Amino acid sequence: MTNLKYKLTSPMLMWGIIVVGGIILWLVVPKGQLFNSGILGWVILVLGIVNWLYVGKAAINVHKKVAASVNNIDKLITEGAYGVVRHPIYAADIVLFLCVFLFEPTYSVLFIAAWAIIVFVFWAGLEERMLEDKFLEDYRNYKQRVPMLIPRFKK
Repeated sequence: MTNLKYKLTSPMLMWGIIVVGGIILWLVVPKGQLFNSGILGWVILVLGIVNWLYVGKAAINVHKKVAASVNNIDKLITEGAYGVVRHPIYAADIVLFLCVFLFEPTYSVLFIAAWAIIVFVFWAGLEERMLEDKFLEDYRNYKQRVPMLIPRFKK
């Protein structure tokens, strides 16, 4: 059962859920425009992509198995991007989806972004439980020091 539990946190399964849900939402939600983003939408989109690439590279530099499921992670990484938030890739994905919505502010994109964010937060929670089972007190201490998805901005 434990092995099945780890397989259920596979990134491929998570992205499959996001894509299938996104396609369904794209087909059923009206495409009406919420507001005109103009040139600011392009700027926000580019900044979101740059952020996503930067955080992804920072996470990969520290942890080569960043895209692996919890089952394949053999060491708890707490420095670099993982010293800022416990799930830097999910945080960057969330920012990117919000930027895509601000670039293309339609009802369908809003619902797709919301769906993806819900899945990311849920999946991060699943991974949290698996990592806590795997790394015990080390992970509990890490959780107390480092926020899950939103960095703390304090001196």
